Amino acid sequence: MTDLVIYYTRTNKTKTIAEEIAKEKDAQLLEVIDKTNRDGSIKFLTSAIDAMRGKKTSIEYDAVDLSEYDTIYIGSPVWASKPTPAILEFVEENDFNNTNVISFVTLISNGADKALDNLNDAIKSKGGKIIRSFSIITKDTDIIQLTHDALNDE
Repeated sequence: MTDLVIYYTRTNKTKTIAEEIAKEKDAQLLEVIDKTNRDGSIKFLTSAIDAMRGKKTSIEYDAVDLSEYDTIYIGSPVWASKPTPAILEFVEENDFNNTNVISFVTLISNGADKALDNLNDAIKSKGGKIIRSFSIITKDTDIIQLTHDALNDE
């Protein structure tokens, strides 16, 4: 068995962190794609509103059996102190029963604790066991080094 890193990204910062985790942990990667167009400044604002309101979205990703993995890392950007609709939809669509999960969020300012609580509650409601959570502030920082620091705190 191996580990799996699941992520959604809009600006590629969460992707960069997910890829670094996968490299460090020799894990497989799974990108969740939001079918809603969220590119650009205006779409970012409407995306934050969607997150605040808990609006559902259509997603696509490669089929996966989460029970085949030792540890599942799942990451999301923070929008309006919430995880993205795409990651919450992924959690809703999948069975996390008896899985060990490390959740992480990326953000530029604040809202990490609230977003992690929301994401962790969703995962636990689907049977997952949260073994750790962390956040990485991506504004004007070396996100690769911050990722290594977060992983070494395990």
